[in-house]
Amino acid sequence: MVKLAVQEEYDTYDDEVHFLVKLPFLCTRTKIIEIVAAKDVIFALAQSGLCAAFNRTTNKRICYLNISPDEVIRSLFYNKNNESLITVSVYESDCFSSLKCRTTPIEYIRRGQLKDGFPLFETESLKYPGFVEFDDVNGKVLTFSAKGCTYKVFDLKNYNFLYSICDENIQEIKISPGIMLVIYNYKKTNCHVPLTILSIEDGTPLKTFNQLLHRNRKVDFIEQFNEKLLVKQDKENLQIIDVGHH
Repeated sequence: MVKLAVQEEYDTYDDEVHFLVKLPFLCTRTKIIEIVAAKDVIFALAQSGLCAAFNRTTNKRICYLNISPDEVIRSLFYNKNNESLITVSVYESDCFSSLKCRTTPIEYIRRGQLKDGFPLFETESLKYPGFVEFDDVNGKVLTFSAKGCTYKVFDLKNYNFLYSICDENIQEIKISPGIMLVIYNYKKTNCHVPLTILSIEDGTPLKTFNQLLHRNRKVDFIEQFNEKLLVKQDKENLQIIDVGHH
């Protein structure tokens, strides 16, 4: 039996917090919802939106990643392609309505030079229900702007724009290794759901088809796993369908 022992404890909150932020709830202790390890640096994100970076060698706090007093950090992503940390935040000045992304090299964070990071996807309107999704497996970033019902794909290595998909009939896009599954709008009374499989590299359609459904049964989930499509409906068996697109 492996015995686990505490090696070190880090405290995200101390008196310094009150001098760095202006939103009262950022100063309140809340649970840690995300921990990211990037070599010798550990990032801890609290539910309040406060995020701290710690040096694993010295076990000291390096800095807080909230570079603006009204910044609430929602999520973190460690980009191994360029050794940087991406923060996804909302701001009081924007009524917390839009997601803003920022990338900062880990080396800059080690030195406490947060101001040397730079914003990402500034041209995108990421107001709710807009979103940004980072895909480490394929090395891609997927954004959705509700304003124009537009999905865009970017290269995770250099953040270059690759292609866009604009269709108000899209209900959801699922990412799998090498491909994207596009699920179009359908009604519970329908006996099928329209689907398209795209190449994630350039958005080329690989296969378009209608997947049969049990009428009047709620769809629990539709997932793509390699060349297998998984469909589960309420009170029905899980369907596994071969949708090989080669």
